[in-house]
Amino acid sequence: MQNSPKAGDPDAISLGRALIASGRVGCIVLAGGDGSRLGWDGPKGTFPLSLVKQKSLFQMMEERVHAASAHFKTKLKLAMMTSPLNHEVTEEALTDTPCFMQGVLPLLDAEQQPLEETRPNGNGEVLKYFCASGLYDTWKKEGVEYVQVVLVDNPLAEPYDPNLIGVHFMKKAEVTLKAVNKKHPEEKVGVIGKKEGKVCIIEYTENPPAEWMLANTSLFCFSMDFAKKVSDIELPFHTVKKYLDGKPVFKRECFIFDLLAHSEKTEVLLYPREETFAPLKERADVGAVQRALLERDRKAYHKLTGVEPEERIFELHPSFHFPTDELKEKWQGRPLPDGSYIDP
Repeated sequence: MQNSPKAGDPDAISLGRALIASGRVGCIVLAGGDGSRLGWDGPKGTFPLSLVKQKSLFQMMEERVHAASAHFKTKLKLAMMTSPLNHEVTEEALTDTPCFMQGVLPLLDAEQQPLEETRPNGNGEVLKYFCASGLYDTWKKEGVEYVQVVLVDNPLAEPYDPNLIGVHFMKKAEVTLKAVNKKHPEEKVGVIGKKEGKVCIIEYTENPPAEWMLANTSLFCFSMDFAKKVSDIELPFHTVKKYLDGKPVFKRECFIFDLLAHSEKTEVLLYPREETFAPLKERADVGAVQRALLERDRKAYHKLTGVEPEERIFELHPSFHFPTDELKEKWQGRPLPDGSYIDP
């Protein structure tokens, strides 16, 4: 797996852009959890994160999709997977994004007996719930052939990644996933490798081989036919120890990476970590994630204008990341203007 191809192939990118522009790509955002580890009362997607406007994760994603739709000149498909614990609040926080719900399971006590408290049952059945919701049939009829799945708490997640889509198409894969290099051998992330000739992911809590150094980003591309194929498959549960009111409890979840066992062809694409992976898991991550967003804006401004922006805090309107021809012409050669929020 250490020889996985790297992102940046211009042919794959060009092909992926054509596929996106033709309306053949949709995106599902996994947003069933809450912000408890962040110290936030509500869905994690409602957490205010952007540097200047304090836009929520939900707002940032929706605005990015709107900008991408204008750039590719087609209305791109987006959906959110919620849970019964946050569905209503999430729908209120969104503007025009359809939602579908995952299930919940009771927590278990120390004797493995079910409690009244429930929690979302993991992201493993996202394609099952997507199909059951009717969105699969709607998207399929409207020409969608590939669906990217991203986590709401990674604001660097690209909902429509031409490189990923292009490689997925060229390789005739059922699943393609993004990887980044681990920071160090002890980093607490799931890792990607091969077992019995198949790509697989092992959580850091489940003693993966020490030599596996590709980190799982939970950024996937699935063929729609694969989504239908696995929509009724029973996945194994992973049990994680948690604490409720100071007492140990156990949470059962099924994980999306266990779908890889059912894929006839899985591809792995290696990306630069700083452009791809900045997960927001707890309050201590906020500063690092905001710095990653600033760096992304700096690179986007430089790419669009040809001018290196000065060193200061600013936030770009998402259109700068998906510029139209008119925007490119307007901003070519312009230095970063005054103000902390830059409108197009």
